[in-house]
Amino acid sequence: MARLPRLPRLLAPIGLLVALLAGCAAPGPSLVGADRAAVQAGLGTAAESFPLPGGGERWLYPRGGLEQEVQAVDFDNSGRVTQVSQVRTAANFARVRIGVDTQADVLRQFGRPRITQAYPRLGLVGWMFPYEEDGWLKSEMVIFFDAQGVVQKVQNGPDPRFLGNGDRR
Repeated sequence: MARLPRLPRLLAPIGLLVALLAGCAAPGPSLVGADRAAVQAGLGTAAESFPLPGGGERWLYPRGGLEQEVQAVDFDNSGRVTQVSQVRTAANFARVRIGVDTQADVLRQFGRPRITQAYPRLGLVGWMFPYEEDGWLKSEMVIFFDAQGVVQKVQNGPDPRFLGNGDRR
């Protein structure tokens, strides 16, 4: 049996990996105008979906194992994509309205938090959302809610999973 030269034997698995990765779909601006069926065929079932204020719907697609990127695909009332965006950004977190936004608003905007933690002495519950700040800094935004589920405070800092011994929560 003839053996392949060494270089082609090494490149074959790499070529297969590249071909497989090229088939992985990711949300992007090219989806604008597509209908729900086309989005689902290309991206699969959304992890979460929410009705949008004023009509339409938002589908959320978390990307990667660190939960730092969540792509939102927004549909209008006719079921066509109007916008595709990464929702876990400093700019979007800055739009959270203290004393106005509720847990439902935050879920619709950012998806499920990585973890939640009660702060009984403060009477608040914190929802932790990892995100990548400025394209490289591993950060975590904490949105605090009162007992009625209304935002009371928003605070960011480094993602504890990337400090010292990592996050054990």
